[in-house]
Amino acid sequence: MKTNLASLTGLILVGLAATAATPSFAAGASAPAAKTTYVKERADCETGRTAQDRATCLKEAGAAAQERKRNGLDNSGSAAQNATDRCNALPAAERADCIARIKGPTSANQRTSTSGSVAGGGVLRETTTTTVGTPTIITLPPGATASGATK
Repeated sequence: MKTNLASLTGLILVGLAATAATPSFAAGASAPAAKTTYVKERADCETGRTAQDRATCLKEAGAAAQERKRNGLDNSGSAAQNATDRCNALPAAERADCIARIKGPTSANQRTSTSGSVAGGGVLRETTTTTVGTPTIITLPPGATASGATK
């Protein structure tokens, strides 16, 4: 009985020492929640439930865990806002087309199509804008044909 009690006391002391040595997490991110997230991400990597190969997935899960410890992860933004911010960085002439690819057609003469997938390597969006130009009128000299041969 004394042996079991001594072993139990040793385990408790080791557990307390490990807890004291664990770096503190920033406000808003609790250590148990961060650990749970890491364990889930790691399990997803091991079972192949991600679009990455196992080695890359594990590396990314570890990097995310480190950033969580430093309170460096910012998931507060939306994907739509992120896309709009990327479009706003473009020159004005290209900005409208970029926003049309993200949000959909902005005028009646535009058509947007989407193909691909995140798991397949990327989502491709294409916007086609139809514009009507002014016709070019070419006057041929007398005796000339459209093929360029003369009579």
